[in-house]
Amino acid sequence: MIHTTKKASGTTLLIFLIILIAGTALRLYHLDSYSIFFDEKSTLVVSQGIVLEGANQKEVFAVKHLSVPEFWKTPPFEYRPSNVITSLTYTESYSPKTFTPAEFWSPKTLADYYEAMTRSDIGNSPFYYLLVHNWMDIFGMSDFAVRLFSVVFSVLIIGLTFLFARRFFDDKTALIASAIVAIEPFFIAYSHQARNYSLTFFLTLLATYFFIQIIENKASKQKTVWLYVGYVFAAGLSLLSHFLTISVLLAHAVYALFFLRSIKGWIRMGIAAIGALSGVTWWLVAGGGQYTLYSLSYQAALYKRVAETMPYDNPYGLILPATLGNVFNKALPIFSDLIIFTNGLTDGPVGKRNVIIAIAAAIILVLWFRFREKINPPAWLGNRLPYILILVTTLFYTNHKAQFAILSVSLFALSFIPDIHREASAEQKKRLWLLYIMALVPTFFLIVMAFRGGHTFGLTQRYSGFSFPYVIIVLSLLLQYFTRLPNEFRLVVFVFLALQLYYVGVRLKEFYQDRSVKYGYFQNPRSPNPYYEAARKIKEVYQKGDTIYYPAPVFPMVSVMDRTFLSYSIREAQITNLYLPKDADYIQAMDTTQTDKIFILRSMQKDTLTIMDLKGKQY
Repeated sequence: MIHTTKKASGTTLLIFLIILIAGTALRLYHLDSYSIFFDEKSTLVVSQGIVLEGANQKEVFAVKHLSVPEFWKTPPFEYRPSNVITSLTYTESYSPKTFTPAEFWSPKTLADYYEAMTRSDIGNSPFYYLLVHNWMDIFGMSDFAVRLFSVVFSVLIIGLTFLFARRFFDDKTALIASAIVAIEPFFIAYSHQARNYSLTFFLTLLATYFFIQIIENKASKQKTVWLYVGYVFAAGLSLLSHFLTISVLLAHAVYALFFLRSIKGWIRMGIAAIGALSGVTWWLVAGGGQYTLYSLSYQAALYKRVAETMPYDNPYGLILPATLGNVFNKALPIFSDLIIFTNGLTDGPVGKRNVIIAIAAAIILVLWFRFREKINPPAWLGNRLPYILILVTTLFYTNHKAQFAILSVSLFALSFIPDIHREASAEQKKRLWLLYIMALVPTFFLIVMAFRGGHTFGLTQRYSGFSFPYVIIVLSLLLQYFTRLPNEFRLVVFVFLALQLYYVGVRLKEFYQDRSVKYGYFQNPRSPNPYYEAARKIKEVYQKGDTIYYPAPVFPMVSVMDRTFLSYSIREAQITNLYLPKDADYIQAMDTTQTDKIFILRSMQKDTLTIMDLKGKQY
């Protein structure tokens, strides 16, 4: 491992360009083939200052009526959050009315944007929504356009990983690391979501890139100032993109605790930390996130109650109590999927007996490699034992034989991390420690929060995805180390890691087919966006005097955040109107008698025309 500051060669840049093009192509493939789902619907409406279900669009969808309550009757109990001003002299009620796209798109105030973020996404991503709002002003309202924003930052992660690995290690490490990032299913999957994740992963990696240069303190005074400025902005904006990036800043603090030695350095980093935290502090105290802490507290209590009373049958998915066993079972896939060598090995392969055999085979391989010269085996066995061991153990697996063999070889391959560390220079050992800390702290943070909250809901890969680039750089160093192994071990490692790439390709294929619960959340492929198609048909067939009707299913209010003003959902109307012309005067209404169809009641033909049947398409 050689620290690199010299200019990259033409060959290195050419290979990196090929990697970048391939990574971009993988991210653009099937980008808009499948419909938006619930979280992406939130992104679309929030970025336009609209509350999902219309809490700040009362005048658009309904007429307000004021009535004086009869003081001698007991008032109905209605819990309201403390920051909502309630009239003590009259009661508000609303009755449905017709509306137009022009009314739907009426100008929004800053307060509307704040309320949209608070109610529809607990005020979690103001910086992301600011960028996406302006992005869609330029590129338009479409699935491809809004997801393209995530693609851009996902591609930038490939580039920044290259720069990071090259700056702190060498060209080979940079090329291998960027190539792994380019094909990593996790990054590809989240580049296909109109959510904040790709932006957040990029900003945390950028913050770490500045952070390690600050800690190493090799730059000139003028450059050091800019490193601090870069760190404050990257770290601060990452917090304003997703609150859980606090785990990355915690990892920085752990590293600084061990490797930042000067008082002056601690003072400067303390000031930088205050600067990074100032933005999110303002947001929570005086900005649009004032309601956020209450919402997070309410959510935590709700999930704990769900975990204790109905872990398998609830609106939020599987939420288990935070027992040691449940937390282990939820955390293990997070750790294993961080490593492309073991990606997916906790999904299909099952059976304690199989796992024990695979781990035993890995231990034998490690011991054989370390002590084979002292054992003095027969000549015929010495070079053949790795092959014989892997082949023989496959006879005892009851399922997924190839993947259990991959597990054995992967564990053997990971056993060389101490060798890499031992051979590193003193400076690079410090950098390796940063990689280890960044790889582990975000997931350990989730584990601690799970035990503290009493439920496993937050134990999911996307909340610890900040760790991927650092794990990948360690794997890149390992892959180079494997080329120095004796032939029999080198062959076993590379053959089975190549086989693992086949399974990674299978997972990517499933994702592109929209059959990946892990990466796409859906087992059955979604249709293309039905709302976009409905809007296109409406623009084609609507005639003056027609009325467009939208399904209005019962809207269950399960939390304070859900409180709107109507007893039925207006979501289908909201999402469709996003794709209609902003100045159109189409007459629209809600149909509370049905839950699936968008149709037009035609004034001239005196009949109805079904525009879209949403049954099974409301993802």
